[in-house]
Amino acid sequence: MTNKQAIPSEAVFLAAADLFGLLSNPCRVRIVYELCHSELNVGDLLGRVGGSQPNLSHHLGALYRAGVLGRRRDGARSFYSLVPGKMDLLCGALTGGIGPCGDGLRATRGLAALGMEGDSQ
Repeated sequence: MTNKQAIPSEAVFLAAADLFGLLSNPCRVRIVYELCHSELNVGDLLGRVGGSQPNLSHHLGALYRAGVLGRRRDGARSFYSLVPGKMDLLCGALTGGIGPCGDGLRATRGLAALGMEGDSQ
């Protein structure tokens, strides 16, 4: 029995490459990891991620502009959280929630979780 699956469109691969480029910095991956668990303010993130506040703000801004993070203001404090569905696959991988992508169904779900399901050819 042959298992024929639709190949994602080129747009899906371009979106994945953009996301991987965004996450090519270890600090950004660490930020995503910390936000897998809960919403955090900048001070809490700084304590967990380390580095300088301007550097952290730079990375938070890049992730926010890319649509990966949501931001909520409460007075002078900014709280960040992951946009639902955008980083589910990565959070699962970082926290041990998924195994290797051995089957097409898991790979397809992974693309969907990253918001890259796109059109199939």
